[in-house]
Amino acid sequence: MVLSIGQVWAKELNTIAVLPFSVHSADNIDYVKSGIWDMLISRLSASSEINVTRKDAVKEMMKKTGKAELTIADVYGIGKTLDVDFVVWGSITKIGNSVSLDGKLLDVAAYKSPVGVFEQCQGLDEVIPKINEFAKKINYHLLGTVPPSISGTTAPVPPAAVPALGPQRPVRDTKAVEALRTPEGTYTAVINPDFIQGATPLNREGFWMSRKYPLQFKGMDVGDVNNDGLNEIITITQTEVVVYQKKGKDLNVLGRHSGESYDNYISVDVADINGNGVKEIIVTNVINAVLRSFVLEYQDKKLVAIASNLPWFLRVITTADNPLLIGQTIGIEKPFQNPIYEIVWENDGYEKGKRMLIPEELSVYGLTVDSIDGTVHERVIALDEFDHLKIIERTKKILSKIEVFGGSDELLWKSDEVFGGSNNHFEYGTQDAERSAEWADDKQTKTYVNVRILTYDLNKNGKREIVIVKNMAASGRYFKNVRAFTKSEIYDLEWDGLGFVQNWKTRKIQGYVADYQFKDYDNDGENEIVLAVVLASAGGLTKKSIVIAYDLAPH
Repeated sequence: MVLSIGQVWAKELNTIAVLPFSVHSADNIDYVKSGIWDMLISRLSASSEINVTRKDAVKEMMKKTGKAELTIADVYGIGKTLDVDFVVWGSITKIGNSVSLDGKLLDVAAYKSPVGVFEQCQGLDEVIPKINEFAKKINYHLLGTVPPSISGTTAPVPPAAVPALGPQRPVRDTKAVEALRTPEGTYTAVINPDFIQGATPLNREGFWMSRKYPLQFKGMDVGDVNNDGLNEIITITQTEVVVYQKKGKDLNVLGRHSGESYDNYISVDVADINGNGVKEIIVTNVINAVLRSFVLEYQDKKLVAIASNLPWFLRVITTADNPLLIGQTIGIEKPFQNPIYEIVWENDGYEKGKRMLIPEELSVYGLTVDSIDGTVHERVIALDEFDHLKIIERTKKILSKIEVFGGSDELLWKSDEVFGGSNNHFEYGTQDAERSAEWADDKQTKTYVNVRILTYDLNKNGKREIVIVKNMAASGRYFKNVRAFTKSEIYDLEWDGLGFVQNWKTRKIQGYVADYQFKDYDNDGENEIVLAVVLASAGGLTKKSIVIAYDLAPH
């Protein structure tokens, strides 16, 4: 049965508790705290479909906690005790004339905060409009509508599926398209019509899925590596590089490079960096926290190493439609703490070129540099170590000096929502024999290699959008050394000058996206979304991988 948009979002009466916002300020602004509390209760109570818990009941619960600052676990406990569906809470910080507002909505049943607002204001007068917008987001998240008393209009506002991404595009009332299913689960999904307008829906006829391989993909790229005019799919596992070419419905193996049992391949890219007209296969390899990266070329129908023992984490990014190889040496205290450089071909080898205007302490992974506003002005687009998406002006400053309390000129925007996420990792804690003795086993930690960030003008309006994966796990990202992502979504985000507009996102994909690209994998002249997906058995021990691709149909 296909449900309409209204039916999908229709719910029973929602119960919600609004907690008083915590305040951090040298000035006494308790009146702001009280005003925010009353305003949110008033705005949310305007709907007959939302039941807001009484203030006295909330006050009693706050007294019982005895805490001025609440963790998400505290908020969850309050929600369960009050027996509500959702809890609203947050904080307001004032330093001088600068005010930071951080509000969240916790879905108690799902134990996640899907709606949020993080804003920096100049003066307290700007706080009330932000709270009003937050109330709109909450209403639309719960009901799909905003009461006239909040919005001033009966017209619906866009849903807040991605917190703090700015207003979303109106919803197109179209029938939902079934996800492709197999007896073992849903391997992929179509772009969710509930979140699409002005974007291109997926063409189910253009869908393709490889057979299941009894191994775990750690990376993938697409490109013509044998110079035959046709693109190939290149995958890596921990110790192997394989070149496939799609023939009919199948993938044929064109070449294979097998490493040693102690190797740990963590990334693969395809680009012609040495300028000989043949795209190289660029692989990052980490062995006991020592970088032993290498580059392969397809010669005489076999893969040949043209460079080895390269001391960099390597990644190819695309700026102004030109591939750029960037590299980063491993740090002493943290693996990704060192500056990032362009890696160039000189003197018959790969050498360090100019330093990139990218903040220190960012990783080459989960990062790109491109224009997102339709101009030639490029900015750094990156996932931080906590998987928050950031837009940063190009600079050589250390990241910790950009993320100062109260904000900085370089940090333009940061998401409340997390994106990316990876199971791909290497052990970090010993770099050589001398250090190994002083690093106990409990000092060994996993360092995760984040997924790509792609930029592409999909809607042909002259502005490049961000296409990004969001991997999800039941355990979230709370445990440093334990991650088990089992589901994922893909987002298309567009910069509107203040934040990101969500053009579309897919439904949940049953499987962890290890890598992805937007390239022409089947040589039909059109780019497709290509995913390397890792599937786990019910017990989570057996890993199988597949390659998925699907077209974006025309309007």
